[in-house]
Amino acid sequence: MVKLKNDTFDVEDWNSEYAKRYLVSTILQSLFLVLGFCGNMMVIVIYTTRMKSKNDDRYFIPFLAGVDLLGCLVSTTLILLNNNLPYKYPNSAICKSLNVMACGLIVASVFLLLVISVQRYQKICRPFGFQMTLHLKRKVVALVFTLAITFAFPTIFLTEKIEVLHPVTNITGYRCGPVPNTEQIGETHLGILITAELTSVICMSILYGFVAYTLVTKLKPSRKINKTEIVSRTTHFEITSNDTKTTRVTDNTTKMDDFDSNEWDHTNIDAKKGKTRSGKHYSMMFMSISLVSILCLLPPWVFVLLETKNKAFWNNLTYQETQGYVIIRGLFVLNFVVNPIIYGYFDSKFRNNVAQIFASIFN
Repeated sequence: MVKLKNDTFDVEDWNSEYAKRYLVSTILQSLFLVLGFCGNMMVIVIYTTRMKSKNDDRYFIPFLAGVDLLGCLVSTTLILLNNNLPYKYPNSAICKSLNVMACGLIVASVFLLLVISVQRYQKICRPFGFQMTLHLKRKVVALVFTLAITFAFPTIFLTEKIEVLHPVTNITGYRCGPVPNTEQIGETHLGILITAELTSVICMSILYGFVAYTLVTKLKPSRKINKTEIVSRTTHFEITSNDTKTTRVTDNTTKMDDFDSNEWDHTNIDAKKGKTRSGKHYSMMFMSISLVSILCLLPPWVFVLLETKNKAFWNNLTYQETQGYVIIRGLFVLNFVVNPIIYGYFDSKFRNNVAQIFASIFN
């Protein structure tokens, strides 16, 4: 606590004191803002202009990148305002709008990842079963955003600019916080949000567990089809079949023998192998994105529960503890920042397009 100097200590000093405590968090969030904006903008531009295709695996990527872009902008703005103006918050409109948007975008991100996990399960574990059509995908995306708005909407009535009194002096500050006398409703709403997100995470984990099992045990590289195998199979059929069928199959075998290396086309086989590899890559990519998302969201959930149980949680921390906890509390923003890096690692076409863009800029 800064030493009070009687009449010289005012709300500016109080605000500055806590803004300094949050300095490391402010620097990190500023870095997240720049990286998240540039990375997600690049993902949106490349996937919607340079990589337009009927590739079913990439359908949800622009939507997820759009959520990540907005989530990064809104969440970092919310945290930076809280860090720099902890006791001089501008007004309730900004407080309400940023909180409701941040909440909605986190929910939308989690639900979109859940939808993607369902799609990966269908494609990898049930390739001949029901698959999402383009029409259904559009409906599902609309449903995700509708649910996100529904879950986030109550936040408008639960947060606002509130008065905060200095514990020693008569100074009054203003911060963005829960509306007085709505604690019970706020805790109920928070419980619903965390339950929905945790349920989505558990479902994702189960679905990707099946996907991982299938990738490891069932989608093994196909054997190379050669002429010997074909002749062997027809010979076996020759022995166990009647004369009429034997003649027909022998003729077929002769025809297959006539297909020498110049005529035997492996295009379809190579295409199937390429499609299988692509499916594996995209499954691994989305599994990595979901895992990172879960790891980024866990710390905020823990702190939210701590704050709910102890209203004075932040008031009893030392300077060093405040620094560390504020940084961890804001790590959920990484959920909106790291995905472009994951896309670049797993998607070679996206990586090549990024390289071309940078080459054109610097050449």
